[in-house]
Amino acid sequence: MDLLDQASASAAWSSPQNLLDGSGEAKSAKSPRWLAVKGRTEEALDVLTKFAKLNGRKLPQNISISSPIDAKTSNVERNESLWSAGWAIKRIATAMMAGFGVGFVYYGVQLNVENLNFNLYFTVAVNALMEIPAVLLGSVLLSFTDRRILFSLSAYIAGISCILCVLLTKEAKSKGSWSQLTVEAIGFMAASMAFDVLYVYCVELFPTNVRNFAVSMLRQALMLGAAIAPQLVVLGRLSPSISFLIFGGFAIFSGLLTFWLPETRNAPLYETLEQQEKEEKLSTSPTREMELVE
Repeated sequence: MDLLDQASASAAWSSPQNLLDGSGEAKSAKSPRWLAVKGRTEEALDVLTKFAKLNGRKLPQNISISSPIDAKTSNVERNESLWSAGWAIKRIATAMMAGFGVGFVYYGVQLNVENLNFNLYFTVAVNALMEIPAVLLGSVLLSFTDRRILFSLSAYIAGISCILCVLLTKEAKSKGSWSQLTVEAIGFMAASMAFDVLYVYCVELFPTNVRNFAVSMLRQALMLGAAIAPQLVVLGRLSPSISFLIFGGFAIFSGLLTFWLPETRNAPLYETLEQQEKEEKLSTSPTREMELVE
């Protein structure tokens, strides 16, 4: 499996993702692990052989590849649905509620800058620039920080910043408040970071056979929040404090929802719902036994 995983990573990073055979014709560099899972072990061995030649090495003559998933598991994988497991339904429902709140705040705060007593073009430019540190900081923190903690802290910062904007509204009525603009920009950066982290978190929460569907459901929740956010922005024209207060409440609520989700940092990615359910139960059982002994 280690050999398959390494070769699969090489296939994913090859650019362009093609291999040239002896005649100079381009062939698709498919993942050896994916081919093995599908039972196409001979094709997987051919891809491994080509990668070995590219690296100036030779595979042992007696090497063979066995499918990492048996026929019974393969049939289960084809028949499994995200809605077939109770734990998966609860997990996707929680992720979608968090996604709705994050999408609502991320897109709403961008539009709500019109309710700040500042030049509209300047505030939009400031928010656009805050996307850069959000992506860079989020990428760095994801490498060594728990997903649940990073997402919840980002959501909390976004929520607290929106609430602070309410407290600074009186100061901004007479003239533009730089403190309010600064707090709003920090809140938007945190919301942007939470938006990005949630995608990574969702990918790691579900097994391969339902992962794409789960991410698409999360995307729908995010876009639903984005579709409703402009209505609150319109309300903010009457009272900016109300709009910022509701945005802040939704952000904090989204961060609290992660208490019902497991941590996925350094956790393996599973193939099927059944496999993930069994492995997660086994991984948590020793901890429960130690707690009982203590």
